[in-house]
Amino acid sequence: MNGLVNVIRAELFKALRKKRTYVMAGLLWLIFPPLMLLVGWILQTRVADTFVEDVTSVREVIQIIASPIAITRNGLLLFGNLSPSLLIIVVALIAALLIGEERNQNMWKTVLTTQTNRLTVLSGKLLTAMILLGLLFLGSYLVGPVFGGLGMSFLPTSFGSGWLELLGLYSLQWLFAFAAMLFAFLIIWLLRSLPLGIVTIFFLPALLEGIITFYRTVVGFDRLNRFNAFLEILQLRNTFESLPKYFFTSNLYAPSRQPLSKLTDILDIDVNTVDAGPFASLFSLDLSRSAWVMLVYAIIFAVLLAWSFSRRDIN
Repeated sequence: MNGLVNVIRAELFKALRKKRTYVMAGLLWLIFPPLMLLVGWILQTRVADTFVEDVTSVREVIQIIASPIAITRNGLLLFGNLSPSLLIIVVALIAALLIGEERNQNMWKTVLTTQTNRLTVLSGKLLTAMILLGLLFLGSYLVGPVFGGLGMSFLPTSFGSGWLELLGLYSLQWLFAFAAMLFAFLIIWLLRSLPLGIVTIFFLPALLEGIITFYRTVVGFDRLNRFNAFLEILQLRNTFESLPKYFFTSNLYAPSRQPLSKLTDILDIDVNTVDAGPFASLFSLDLSRSAWVMLVYAIIFAVLLAWSFSRRDIN
């Protein structure tokens, strides 16, 4: 236990002295919230009392953009609704800092001499990564009431409700991110090139899922071909047809995309009509299923990472 604590202390000491840590925090805590307030102010001063007011309520739009609860909610949406997502970018940067720089600076022999138990080193680095990610999430949650409260002095916004539910989604997204962190650690550990590892983290899951989606959309499983016939023989066709439900990215970002599911009520969208479409991951969410899927991914990545890290030679 003392060895694990020492590893965490050393890794935190290193991470808190890197510029990238503060760049990530500044982006999430000091740039994004004022940007939301700026958008709200522009709407208030440029759009209010115009013809647009006849179509929609500018006050309501400002409330869902620049209110305290909206800034916190939009911060969560920011993590999982870009391409590549902000969450995977942050995860890749943290993983590169904690497990990638030792190779670039030829420090692995020093690290493993100080603490000879490799699994203790790996566990300490992973826990440090989740602590850093948790601090970023916590800060994103807390800046909403701070900046949103300031915005209430010059914008027609209210504090909002649903804070506990939103805190639960933040916490769930942080837990889901553990599987992404294991994946990032595994890729950077296996690949000798740090830039190649980061690019692989960004695009490999999306590439594999895109290939499956392309085949499912263009070719489909209804037409007779050798691959579909092979699936029929193995009785795996239904499994392959339901593969999008188990995609890594769609399940990883489920908590961040949960607030978007409320659009189904606003837009009167039937979830069943988009179940097979490209926006299914946005409107049809099952957090319980996603939690089990991410647990399976985490176990697979953890086993592969622990096995490789404990057996691979350090050059």
